[in-house]
Amino acid sequence: IHAKGGQHLEALGRVKSIAFDKTGTLSQGIFALLHFDVVGQTRSRKEVFEYLALMEAPASHPLSDAIVKGAANEQIDIPKVQLKNHTLLPGEGITANVAGKDVHVGNKKLFQRLSLYDALPEDVKVMTEEWAQSGGTTGFISIEGEGILGAYCVADKIRDEAKDAVKALQKMGIEIIMLTGDQRPAAIGIGGQIGLEEHDIKSELLPKDKLTEIGDAVKENATNKKCWKAKRAVMMVGDGVNDAPALALADVSVAMGEGAALAMDTADVTLMDSNLNKLVYTVRMGRRVIR
Repeated sequence: IHAKGGQHLEALGRVKSIAFDKTGTLSQGIFALLHFDVVGQTRSRKEVFEYLALMEAPASHPLSDAIVKGAANEQIDIPKVQLKNHTLLPGEGITANVAGKDVHVGNKKLFQRLSLYDALPEDVKVMTEEWAQSGGTTGFISIEGEGILGAYCVADKIRDEAKDAVKALQKMGIEIIMLTGDQRPAAIGIGGQIGLEEHDIKSELLPKDKLTEIGDAVKENATNKKCWKAKRAVMMVGDGVNDAPALALADVSVAMGEGAALAMDTADVTLMDSNLNKLVYTVRMGRRVIR
């Protein structure tokens, strides 16, 4: 455990609310491709999988790595085709132009915006909802003029100690919130595994939404502060570059040692081995400091 100063230990002792990022914090951030199914009969599974791997190869998200590795495991080669205008669509997915056609890869929200999701066969919708309810992250791929041609499910593994750590913090009277960009069914599935109620789970969030959640919590605590009571601190726990603004805004922040360097630079405390049991220990240590 690395703390940047004694004042941060005091802040840890005043924590009454903790917001956890999901990916890489409550979960290991190691994804695996569980399912890939072709939709329709216009293109072969191999061909659609090649397009999916081609689109995901330049991306830097752990989801993308899982899909590329999944393709390699099935001996799917990435086509030597030039991608044009490869663009990240925040909170939705990615798009690029391939051989003169726009290709999109992303979540349900993206394809609803593109007015393509409603055209999916009902059995495909049911299948992907079931994937999501089991805690998987689902997505689709479309090619211009052809609609959605494939559906996939990628899943992350919850940290072994996450459930016990969350339970211990709750027993200390601390409110626990999970922040994630996952779709609602997947978020509820993951949250349920670590003992969170639906109202404790904030889903389908963009990085700016996480910042708003933390900002609102900090502001609410400041507004409700009584002159005779010590300030109730809001903690943010995260690991990624996108978490850095929220980490900076929280009263006290904790980064995972296996995460991005920017998150560790921004945070007040770093769990060097990324073990959440150490977080419980630091909060207890903070409470001893202010006794």
